[in-house]
Amino acid sequence: MIKRLYPLLGGLFISVTALGQSSNDALLYSPLQPHGTARTQALGGAGVGLGGDYSSAHINPAGIAIFKTGEFHISGGVGISQNTSNYLGNGQLDNKGSRSNFQLPSIGLIMATNKNSGSSTWNNITFSLGLERLANYNNEIAIAGHNTKSSYSDRFVDDIFDGSTSTQALGTDLGFSTGLLADYQPTSGNKEPMTLASPSRQIGGLTEGIQQRGTLKTEGGLNEYTFAIGGNYGDRLYIGASLNLPSINYKESLAWSEDDASSNKGNNFGYFDYYKDLKRTGLGVGGKIGILYKVTDHFRLGGTFATPTWYSLHDSYSSELHSDIEDGGGEKISSSFDQTEGYPVEYDYNYTAPLRAAAGASYFFGNLQEPQSTQGFITADYEFVNTPSGKFRMSDDRAGEKNLNDNISAVYKSTSNIRVGAEVKFMAIYAVRAGFASYGNPYSDDKYNAGVNASRKVYSGGIGFRNKGLYADATYSYTQGKDRYQPYTVYDAQLSPAAATLDYTRSNIMLTVGFKF
Repeated sequence: MIKRLYPLLGGLFISVTALGQSSNDALLYSPLQPHGTARTQALGGAGVGLGGDYSSAHINPAGIAIFKTGEFHISGGVGISQNTSNYLGNGQLDNKGSRSNFQLPSIGLIMATNKNSGSSTWNNITFSLGLERLANYNNEIAIAGHNTKSSYSDRFVDDIFDGSTSTQALGTDLGFSTGLLADYQPTSGNKEPMTLASPSRQIGGLTEGIQQRGTLKTEGGLNEYTFAIGGNYGDRLYIGASLNLPSINYKESLAWSEDDASSNKGNNFGYFDYYKDLKRTGLGVGGKIGILYKVTDHFRLGGTFATPTWYSLHDSYSSELHSDIEDGGGEKISSSFDQTEGYPVEYDYNYTAPLRAAAGASYFFGNLQEPQSTQGFITADYEFVNTPSGKFRMSDDRAGEKNLNDNISAVYKSTSNIRVGAEVKFMAIYAVRAGFASYGNPYSDDKYNAGVNASRKVYSGGIGFRNKGLYADATYSYTQGKDRYQPYTVYDAQLSPAAATLDYTRSNIMLTVGFKF
């Protein structure tokens, strides 16, 4: 896999390839919104210093040791994401993307062995098995703008100098097959490649520039399968550990169109439509250890540490190009399958997600000895994520691996995430909850991020019902934030378009139903 670094904005570098591995991928494996059961999500995702919910297995495994009975739950929900973009000065036309999907964000089983009840003995050992969706990739970005400098097809020209035949099969070869790319003879006498769609690289044609439109649709998710064990010593000290097996299923579809902005039918370019699909699958392995301590019956403290997660990933690409270069031949079509004997372009590589550590505290109020009385709690978490420590491993391209990892270290910074939540329980069976989460900006330099603070805020609320053998929780959460989307870069940095800025929102509606035994 050939990787290149392109200079961009004030000496920073962004790793770009016609395929897909880039520094931006590092965020795919770093959850940026609360996950778990409806109860946990209603609390803003807080739970490190709380325990007593299945999601503890994925947050702080010591928290499952509070269970002294068995439990099974299943969750379902609907997510709706929306983006509004501003690209090359256009923030009104063809700039809105929206996706909705049904999801099963959490399912799990708790098994408790309740043997003793003393202040200086191991009272119970608890096991859990299940999965949670840590990240939901269903999203859509739409951008449009008038470009007088470059074309997406400039990437196809740059890829010629990379020397990777598989990379060229996804764009460069299609450009030559449809006539979009051509060789011209400069005065030096050496033939040089050009793209007929580029205002800067075409000879004598696109004086009024081009109209660009792009839609990026993503789907899938990051699911974590977890086995956890927790021990309860004296109903005061709880410790736990978990083995985590994350599974990634990610699909990305890009539809990119460019049209001649003039009415000139003889300047060697009419339009092109480019489509590229990526399917990424992979498995990982990691672990967590945690501790939870009841300082008093009303106050708890907790801490957890997550090891780096090691992923083995597989990418599969295909593409198609439709071009009309106004040569009288009409539209010409070429597919990457034409260049690869009907097979997709595939790559295998590894990625190590960064370590995470978190601490939390909970305060319980009300008469805890009287179940019928009104009571509740306030809980808060602080999480540290060492984002720059994420590393790619590519055995067939050590130079590209180093460049890509250096880029991650330069682009990202460590982040702090804060989650808080509260619950009020009354009549012993009803609960009302509210939560808030703040996820820090992962980018180290505003110039790279187009001046956008990419932090995210999550607001949540929910209700719950609990009886002896059954419980049900319903939650609504709303995520908002800003981000950037760089559709492409050109080797000549002056030709790279400014990144599109994005206003992002996501609504989640979720229901969890559980059974105790």
